[in-house]
Amino acid sequence: MALQFILGNSGSGKTYYIHQKIVELSNQDPKKNFLIIVPEQFTMQTQRELVDMQMHHSIMNIDILSFKRLAYRVFDELGSFCYQVLEETGKNLILRRIAQEKADELTVLKKNMTKMGYIDEVKSLISELAQYNIMPMQLAEAAEKLPEGSFSYKLKDVLTMYQGFLDFLEGRFVTAEEVLELLIDVADQSEILRNSVIVFDGFTGFTPIQNRLINELLKTAEDIYVTVTIDVRENFYHCMGAHELFAMSKKMIRSLQKMADELHIPVTDPIVFAHHKNSRFKQSEALFFLEQNLFRSRGDQYDLKEGQTDISIYSLKNPREELQYIAREIERLVRNGQYRYKDIAIVCGDLQGYANYANEVFMEYQIPVFIDQKTSIIFHPFIEFLRASLAVVLYDFSNESIFRYLRSGLSGITAEEVDRIENYCIAAGIRGYKKWSEMFCYRPKAYTEESLAGINEIREKIAEQFSSFYPALKQKNITVKEQILSFYRFICERQIEKQLKEKEQFYEEAGDLKHAKEYAQIYRIVMELFDKMVELLGEEEISLEEFARILDAGYEAADVGIIPPGYDRVVFGDIERSRLNEIKVLFFAGVNDGVIPKAGGADGILSQLEREHLEEMQIELAPTVREKSFIQRFYLYLNLTKPSEKLYLSYARVDGEGKAMRSSYLIHMILKLYKGLEIQEIEEEPFIKRIVTPKSARALLVEGMEHASKWQKNEEEEQIRYWAALCRWYENEPKLKEEAAKLLEAAKLKHEDTPISAAVTRALYGTSIENSVTRLETFAACAFSHFLTYGLMLRERSESGFAAVDIGNVFHEVLEQYAKKLREHGYSWFTVTEEESEQILEEAVEQALGENHNTALYENARSSYAKDRMYRILKRTVNALLYQVRQGKFAPDGFEVSFSYAEDMKSVNFQLSEEEKMHLRGRIDRIDTYQNEDKVYVKIIDYKSGNTSFQFLNIYHGLQLQLVVYMNAAVELMEKRYPKKEVVPAGIFYYHVNDPMVETDQALSEEELKKNILKQLKLNGLANDSREVIDSLDTSLDGAVSVTSDVIPVGLNKDGSLKKNSKAMNTADFAALSSYVNETILHLGQRMLKGDIGVLPYALGDQTGCDYCAYRAICHFDRKVPGFDYRKLEELSDEEIIGKMRGSQEL
Repeated sequence: MALQFILGNSGSGKTYYIHQKIVELSNQDPKKNFLIIVPEQFTMQTQRELVDMQMHHSIMNIDILSFKRLAYRVFDELGSFCYQVLEETGKNLILRRIAQEKADELTVLKKNMTKMGYIDEVKSLISELAQYNIMPMQLAEAAEKLPEGSFSYKLKDVLTMYQGFLDFLEGRFVTAEEVLELLIDVADQSEILRNSVIVFDGFTGFTPIQNRLINELLKTAEDIYVTVTIDVRENFYHCMGAHELFAMSKKMIRSLQKMADELHIPVTDPIVFAHHKNSRFKQSEALFFLEQNLFRSRGDQYDLKEGQTDISIYSLKNPREELQYIAREIERLVRNGQYRYKDIAIVCGDLQGYANYANEVFMEYQIPVFIDQKTSIIFHPFIEFLRASLAVVLYDFSNESIFRYLRSGLSGITAEEVDRIENYCIAAGIRGYKKWSEMFCYRPKAYTEESLAGINEIREKIAEQFSSFYPALKQKNITVKEQILSFYRFICERQIEKQLKEKEQFYEEAGDLKHAKEYAQIYRIVMELFDKMVELLGEEEISLEEFARILDAGYEAADVGIIPPGYDRVVFGDIERSRLNEIKVLFFAGVNDGVIPKAGGADGILSQLEREHLEEMQIELAPTVREKSFIQRFYLYLNLTKPSEKLYLSYARVDGEGKAMRSSYLIHMILKLYKGLEIQEIEEEPFIKRIVTPKSARALLVEGMEHASKWQKNEEEEQIRYWAALCRWYENEPKLKEEAAKLLEAAKLKHEDTPISAAVTRALYGTSIENSVTRLETFAACAFSHFLTYGLMLRERSESGFAAVDIGNVFHEVLEQYAKKLREHGYSWFTVTEEESEQILEEAVEQALGENHNTALYENARSSYAKDRMYRILKRTVNALLYQVRQGKFAPDGFEVSFSYAEDMKSVNFQLSEEEKMHLRGRIDRIDTYQNEDKVYVKIIDYKSGNTSFQFLNIYHGLQLQLVVYMNAAVELMEKRYPKKEVVPAGIFYYHVNDPMVETDQALSEEELKKNILKQLKLNGLANDSREVIDSLDTSLDGAVSVTSDVIPVGLNKDGSLKKNSKAMNTADFAALSSYVNETILHLGQRMLKGDIGVLPYALGDQTGCDYCAYRAICHFDRKVPGFDYRKLEELSDEEIIGKMRGSQEL
């Protein structure tokens, strides 16, 4: 019996030597057992290499095993294994159950137990404790030694979960970590192990339990060989600390040496491999230099010869472009005949992030690639179907759960049917199983009897699916077994297995083997999970909520493993898990700061500081963060020394979200090692180099179509020539000709606005249009938006509930009711007291809500809050309006005053042509008047729940016509009422219905606070600049100087003149404004009836007609497409606009 180390640098030939030696020994002694123990992911590759080495390509007495497979091999031999092994999924299920049972005993961990992924963290910690042979008693002793505090409570929680877990397993199950413990107990009985030759190859270190097994094997085996990667120039037995590059290797040597010494097993002199002419780097001195110097401070530098490309560093814009460059380079290397795909590998520090792009990129370049990672099943459509169907029952057919289920893709309901019934349910406020199980009777405005019947047909199909499943799971005192059986029947009824098989075939035919294999495995994984739940928890009675949580814990633990689809393919792996061998070319992607070295993530259950406390108490767990950083450096060394001929390093300058990224320290370290090595920044490769495969060329064809019109002949002649050649190639390829024709047709796309015909216009609008002012403003903003809204009558889907538009309507209705009740109670705006006003307001609110909105408003707590908020705002509004009225001489004269063409009013009736007319209709929120002997002054107030501001520029361009149209109508109404008096516009104003916040850095008295609020609520608009009018609008200005009104947007200078920022103009200019708006309305109406439906949204400053438009998905407005652009409106000052309006009136 002997132990021997085989030592050497990376690539020196250690593995080749020991394989060759074992093959020779096995030939010499065919009856002896030879066992080669390697990491799990290395077994297949090692078998292949040994079979190739054997003369007859058979290895009858050589077994290649992992630690786990070794255990089962011995158990099979002895027939001694009578336990069931609890895999990761089973652990999660049990821990989820224990967390529920021990909820009252838990303190610190309790609040997190229901969080997604937290049980997985608990499982990881318990597995770590078992792996490092830490028993509950040790934790209990440590917890007792700690002072009272969060750490001691947390440790007791961990102990509770750990002990509960072990108690559940006792006599029934063993964990994967315990399998090696059981092997240790029977190792001396095994003929397979007795007098065998055992090799440990490819390990960077051993866990405590693995070391204990090796200790037993040293007693049993004839010889044990251990390969160790170490710099042969160093002292193998002396280590100054974890910071040394080969600290792990030295620790392994010392540990095994000590073990052998204690057992009195001889340790043969090590076989030491220095690099030689047949070692890995025989083709590349530059890579040999890297192996000899990386992470070692020797100060040497290698002089790269001109044209030497053994090592290269690239910088690219983002991860996608990085992978595209790598794909093109791989294809170039393979096309040149130098390499096969199996000679090339890619590693990455952020495999998960890069894998998101890798499948798409390598499929586009038709490169066979195996991404070496396990895929979580939690986001798989089948799992989403299962979780959503359970949520439907758990949350009683809530909209979120039922439509999540229907959109899972496996419900059997078509996407169109889902859209139709979802729109109905949102409009009708359908919620709950009771409503879904009965015929939908309520018919919202947009629905006919026929369309409602169609909705009910869909409802019946959905309700039928849950007719057995829902009541079965809603039973009380139901066991896990019964719940699983109900779930299984539901899956069978939906024919899910058949649907998944169809999906698998679809992906196979499409050449997407990754997704095909996922669909091939997912059903079996779920059925095994169901079986495991019945086996572990079958007779226990748990709530449906807890059942869902346990299932989620199972889904989180399960994953899909993909076997490499073929031998000749590129391996894409990470720097720690993936094992690469016989690699000639390595691409190291994503060499960015924060990835290399890996940024410190979450600590897990135990923080770094808590782990250090435990270490002080002789409880040694997994490596600390500091130790992990040194371990990562060793893995970097192993990976960077894998290629024998070429090494490419690359990093991205920005991430997928556009955030700037820096290169890793590793880049700068390697630059220092090589003289003449520089970072090559790849902005965009030449067009010709990017043409690699038909799929990748298609992307270039499309890109060229986008840019062709912009290319300058003198600057981009080469680009144009290559693109034209690519077009010709596509047109001449029989299989691609049709696609090329479609793409070229698309390239000629140019948007052209075509008006609708006179016949269609008349069919839509007739010859006499009845318009609201809002409709005119919509047309002025974008004719196409107007066409969709008022021509085709498209609407956003209606929603049950109390929306912002409802709040605005209630505000208007309450203020109207308030004015009516004020009169009914015999009060005026000038005489009502605060107490009386508040009582009248309460009556107005209750009446307004009772008539129209009570159901939606009271149906949930959020709407109830909306009612309270509305009342608060309305109270503030009424108080402000009373103040504003009492500050002036104007009295409210009319509320919600309607006008329309039926009243034969000139101001709202327009003759567009001999046959065509347009009539405006509307309701003026409030008209105030003030009279003297010969004049009637009119003030218009429009209540706005949003913060609309009066702007001349918007009026000038037809975007804000309402106040002026209302004033025109009000003046005409007053002229009819007072035919012997001159009616004069006094002001047009918006009032913002609001309860504003007061921002202040000092305490304010109640009076100061009130003044500040009234100042914020003053009217916003335009006043007549006549001093008589201004003094009548706000009597506090009468005779005042150097003052600003808190009622109207006007201020006075010292000499009594209006301040420059006052919003006021004279009566003549009001007439010019009125005349200009009428001309604008006439022009808009004529364009409307000429069939103008152009997609020409306005642009004014930073505002556009698209900002709040609901039709972006319909019009496809895209400024990149010729013919699409904004209609840029002229920006003018108020003075310029008034001047133009005067000029227009004179014409």
